[in-house]
Amino acid sequence: MSKSIEFLKKNAKKHVIDTTAMLTESNPAFAAFEVGIAGMSDDVSIKSRFVAAGLAFGGLGLIYARGRDLSRRLFKITDQTSEKKQFIHDSLYNALFSACVAPPIYLASGARDWKEIAIATGCSTVFGAVNGIPQGYAVDVYRDLTGIKDCDRRVYPDYIKRQGLRTKRTLATGLAVASIGLMGLIYTATPNNNGPLQEKTAIEQTINYDAHLSLEETLLTGDGK
Repeated sequence: MSKSIEFLKKNAKKHVIDTTAMLTESNPAFAAFEVGIAGMSDDVSIKSRFVAAGLAFGGLGLIYARGRDLSRRLFKITDQTSEKKQFIHDSLYNALFSACVAPPIYLASGARDWKEIAIATGCSTVFGAVNGIPQGYAVDVYRDLTGIKDCDRRVYPDYIKRQGLRTKRTLATGLAVASIGLMGLIYTATPNNNGPLQEKTAIEQTINYDAHLSLEETLLTGDGK
């Protein structure tokens, strides 16, 4: 029984670490193209990031990470494999995964414009192909920073690898906090796509209301004769 509990604890910890790595790396970039390219409002984009995080911690991150591990084993890819082959693998794997999960995430976030969803999904797939490289790397690095598994990839700096576990964990926490801060800057720096429409509607209502009052005054005073 104790072995089963230890197994569950170990895998739960690995799941949290892997998911944190993926969200830390991908959320700022997804936020940027959602509001900057797909034309989503800040509100929908923020909701989509929350939904994505909930799904990831709820099991989607586990599926992604375990699927990547399985795919690497099937194609006989290890940390010692050339970085070019690892990049190609992670790029294709992430593109396929993104294409499958993007539509339900945007629907759950409140998006109902199919053109908007299609554009966002297309962007997610293309972005997934590009982002697969740093995302796969982020998972490998976070596992090392948290003591889950050593990262022996050639592109992983030796001076970080030699640090103690406490220093590595501090670095992992700092990266997660920096990611959240960067998302805040992105939403602040980009215009909210709902803003101009709401502002225009408010102005139109004010104009119509003023015109209505003027018409009533004209009728009451008889100035309109």
